[in-house]
Amino acid sequence: MLRILPLNALLTRAFIFIAALTLSACAIFGDPNPLDETKGWPEQRLYAAGQEKMADKNFDKAIDYFQKLEARYPHGAYATQAQLEVAYAYYKKSEPVLCLSAVDRFIKLHPNHPNLDYAYYLKGL
Repeated sequence: MLRILPLNALLTRAFIFIAALTLSACAIFGDPNPLDETKGWPEQRLYAAGQEKMADKNFDKAIDYFQKLEARYPHGAYATQAQLEVAYAYYKKSEPVLCLSAVDRFIKLHPNHPNLDYAYYLKGL
C-alpha cells in the first residue's frame, strides 16, 4: 500500500535534502586552487619572487605575487611595499587606469608613509 505524506512532511524533507546538498557542495569540489605553488610561502619569499618576476619583465606574475603577499600578510613588513610594487608593475605594463587605482589606494591607506612622494611620482607619470 502506498503511503501519502502530508504537504508539511514533504516540504520538511525537501528542505533538509536541499540544505544537506548545499552544505556539502563545497566539500565535493575540494581545494579551490590546488595548483597554487605559493601555498605556505612566507612573506619574504613572496616578495622576493615578485621582485624576480619584475626583473624578468613578467609583470602579470609579479602582480599576482604581490597581491597574494598583501592578501596573506596584510599587516606584514612587506605589505605596504607590495602595494607600491603593484602600482609600478601596472605602470610598466602600460595599464594607466589600474596604476592610478593602485596609487590612489596606497595614498588613501597610508597618508603618512615615508614613500608617499614616490606614490605621487607614479601618479604623475
